[in-house]
Amino acid sequence: MLVASHILPWATNKQERLNPANGICLSMLWDKAFDKGLIGIKSDYTIIFSDRIRHCSTKDFYEDYFAGIEGRKLYLPDKYLPSQDFLEWHMTNIFSN
Repeated sequence: MLVASHILPWATNKQERLNPANGICLSMLWDKAFDKGLIGIKSDYTIIFSDRIRHCSTKDFYEDYFAGIEGRKLYLPDKYLPSQDFLEWHMTNIFSN
């Protein structure tokens, strides 16, 4: 159950909608967390968590679905890497630390 997630939101950036560098493949849960700014991806492709999700670290769902991905790097495609500029934009404008 993977989805093609947009780094720059579909609704607000028409020019980059179909740009393959504006996409990452995520589970539906992680896609929603990414869209809500609960998780971010640094320009070196490392996954980081916001404080809002870390506050849930004692909850079962955190251990089951999130604990294993923090600090890991994305599996990268052979071509069309996610744009580092787009990831930095997401970190500045969507991610909430």
